[in-house]
Amino acid sequence: MDRTDVRASDAGPIDPRVSDVRTIAQAVQGRLSADILFGRLAPDDRLRLEPLCESYAVGMSPMREALAQLVGRGLVIQDGQRGFRVAPISRRELDDITATRIRLESMALRDAIAHGDDTWEAQILATHHRLVRRPRTPELLVDEDWERRHRAFHLALIDACGSALLLGFCHDLHDRFDRYRRIAVQAAGRHPRVGANLHGAIVEAALARDAARAATLLERHIAEAAADIARMVAPRFPDTTPRRSARGTSLAETPARSAARSPSRRRTSGDARPRPSSQKGRPR
Repeated sequence: MDRTDVRASDAGPIDPRVSDVRTIAQAVQGRLSADILFGRLAPDDRLRLEPLCESYAVGMSPMREALAQLVGRGLVIQDGQRGFRVAPISRRELDDITATRIRLESMALRDAIAHGDDTWEAQILATHHRLVRRPRTPELLVDEDWERRHRAFHLALIDACGSALLLGFCHDLHDRFDRYRRIAVQAAGRHPRVGANLHGAIVEAALARDAARAATLLERHIAEAAADIARMVAPRFPDTTPRRSARGTSLAETPARSAARSPSRRRTSGDARPRPSSQKGRPR
């Protein structure tokens, strides 16, 4: 379904005083990414340039540049001459995002624990306090305020890692992971089920400078959330059909087809019907 009729009132017009194309493109990229991450633009939605330019009140050049930047972030794909569309979702990509996030974020957390100072500790406590004060409710499935607080907490944990490049990768992975969580919440009508008080346990371990325990708890937290998100969004995954083996046979069909090919398995399949008398003398 084409959902590119996002109104300028929803996206917010770009300040007309800003004339630099690149600056405008950055602003448009922020609005577009928010619309994708919060589900206002759904996976596979066609992104037609003219309606988008009208909706966001910008010209063609900054819109093209903004879309190209979102291609680099993995939120938009380009279909050759067919233009742009919102990146699709798949179980394989979610698994890849989860595994990569676990590796990089746990490494960043270990480095942050090694190098963090009093300011880092205070920021962790402050962001965790703000997150605890905003619990999720069934009445508000996609809570943008909670999303901001949750993201701020996780990024505060690793902020002292000492690597701007590593932090950038973790930011991008959060974008992609959070997109799947929001899609899952909208598809299932509930929030993901994760271990109670894991956030608090991670904070305690980090402030105690127990890097091994903090990293283990963080990895568990991400893995639990990803597993439930996968269950919640499974009906919308295009790659949940049975996989086929190298011979091209569906794994779900292998037992039945093998039984049809194997005489020994035919004899032990539990078929107790008597053989016709004309076949009694045939060699087996």
